[in-house]
Amino acid sequence: MKKSVLVGLSGGVDSALTAALLQKDGYDVIGLYCIMHDADTQGLTDAKRVADHLGITLHTADLRKSFDKTVVTDFLDCYAHARTPNPCIVCNPKVKFKALCDKADELSVDKIATGHYADVGQENGRYFVRAVTEKDQSYMLYRLTQEQLGRILFPLANTGKDENRRLAEEFNLPVFQKPDSQDICFIKGENYVDYIERRLGAFPEGDFWLKDEQRAVGRHKGLIRYTVGQRKNLGIALGAPVYVSALDMENNRVILSKKDVVDHTEITVNSPVFQALEPTATEFEAEGKIRFSAKATPCRVSVRENKLHAIFETPQRAATPGQSAVFYKDGKILCGGFIE
Repeated sequence: MKKSVLVGLSGGVDSALTAALLQKDGYDVIGLYCIMHDADTQGLTDAKRVADHLGITLHTADLRKSFDKTVVTDFLDCYAHARTPNPCIVCNPKVKFKALCDKADELSVDKIATGHYADVGQENGRYFVRAVTEKDQSYMLYRLTQEQLGRILFPLANTGKDENRRLAEEFNLPVFQKPDSQDICFIKGENYVDYIERRLGAFPEGDFWLKDEQRAVGRHKGLIRYTVGQRKNLGIALGAPVYVSALDMENNRVILSKKDVVDHTEITVNSPVFQALEPTATEFEAEGKIRFSAKATPCRVSVRENKLHAIFETPQRAATPGQSAVFYKDGKILCGGFIE
């Protein structure tokens, strides 16, 4: 009997190649296009072209209400409280992969698949995402649940972007030349500040506060325009480089320092999700990443009162509230959560 798999088709190269590779491997491939928002007008058209080319059925799921309630609301709330969010991390388990699992259940299909650059494994009865060597996206998937992980196939785990472009062309996929998506998917035609202020109203100006000298040194244009670690585009000249070291929401201040903010050896992480690691763990050693582009660094983590407390061997630059800290061991995701 032919195996079936539901593939999340986004209209991009990676998801199209995922469907083609699984079809080549003998799977009965079914597509699902998730309508997340009104900003992407081309995605569904391209997903239909891919489905027609491969001769597969394409379903659609209108997730706009769920996406707005879950992802956009969190995005706005984070900025309203001086945190810096990562919408994809929230979307993956609660919207995208949930929709794939729900539709697979409806169709009596066991497996789901996406075009993420990551791998999935199982040890000691627990599933986990495993990092890959090229264009690794495992960091974005740390909040996936055990149920979701147990159903996932990642066909692009062992291939690179250039190779995948070549394979997509060999399969004659109609989107093989389509550029990669960039920036925040639900914001089109405006920058994120304009989007947030259109939704929430204008954020008030306040003081730039130089903590080295404990004095105001100018006026900022609203806290949402700044993030911890930022040095450029501050709109202030003090004769020497300064860095954003914190956002003081209570006093509406952007806290500046002449010292680069490589001074976080300890961080606290809330809302943890456990993958390879048992949730009953109390202390463990790991390699921690405090942002998508950061290098994983050795640390020791303790679990107390449903929070993770990490001590790094070397100081971490600009640990940013709202971003995620993800903890690995030998490339396997142990757990992760949001930086306080």
